[in-house]
Amino acid sequence: MSLLRIQNLLKSFGDKKAVNHISFTLEKGEILAILGESGSGKTTLLHLIGAFQEPDEGTLLLENKRITPPSEKLIAGHPDIKLVRQDYGLFPNISIRENIAYELRYYEETYRNKRVDKLLKLSGLDKVHTHLPREVSGGEQQRAVIVKAIAEQPRLLLLDEPFSHLDAVNKRKLKAEILKLIKAEEVSCIFVTHDVSDAYGMADHLAIMRKGKMLQMDAPQKVYQNPLNQYVAEITGEVNIVSKEWLTTIGFLDTSIVFIRPEQIFVSPSSEIKAEIQSLKFLGSYYEVLIRIGAQELKMFSFEALKLGEEIGIDIRY
Repeated sequence: MSLLRIQNLLKSFGDKKAVNHISFTLEKGEILAILGESGSGKTTLLHLIGAFQEPDEGTLLLENKRITPPSEKLIAGHPDIKLVRQDYGLFPNISIRENIAYELRYYEETYRNKRVDKLLKLSGLDKVHTHLPREVSGGEQQRAVIVKAIAEQPRLLLLDEPFSHLDAVNKRKLKAEILKLIKAEEVSCIFVTHDVSDAYGMADHLAIMRKGKMLQMDAPQKVYQNPLNQYVAEITGEVNIVSKEWLTTIGFLDTSIVFIRPEQIFVSPSSEIKAEIQSLKFLGSYYEVLIRIGAQELKMFSFEALKLGEEIGIDIRY
């Protein structure tokens, strides 16, 4: 039995369909990343799943039981689904520990203290548990919010742009900590993002949304390697868009491939396909190289510094 089942979900605001007949399932313990530009409907989808907004049509089931919409409840939300919004939502004048303990205020004191101790250690917040939120880093604040959300052991955790406020270093640390927390607590998770790098290395499944529709959903590597269309190809990473006609001019018989990733282009001195190097960009562990073959410009990656203006042989592997 799937943890979450969504069928034909629809939500409109006036003439705009923010969520346009979306269907998918999520299994227990899985992490789903929903990727899309601003206005694609991904946050609205989270609010519908969390029972904070009313769907116009469709079915929402958690462990085969209907998720009651807000119109049928005194207080919006679902006890087994926790939503973490973009703003941190910590009480500013009490410690990190007290913020987490507040979520368990109705529980017996011994259990509450034991649970908070476990979560602090698991999340690495035990070193700063006496600090006020403003005295810790952005990454630690976000970790504390997520720990608060899972304190009561929900079935499903919803994260709205969890990495948007963080620099690259804190983002890497937080991704690792969230993954450890989710797996240790055996909670399923859906998070939305506009940056595909947030999903890689963390999500079991990647869904692409655009204008309220879910264009493609699969394992991240499958979406990356086999994008459904140009939009999916471009939002999931660097890509060269080429025409079928151009491919035939360089001798490719299989012209169904029109999306070429930079890492699929290799220097091959013996190749009959010749390219001129137009520009080089140093990106740390590799170079981004712009090459030209006839009228077609392509982007490739190289671990070596090639020479500007040099003609090289290249091979395309897919």
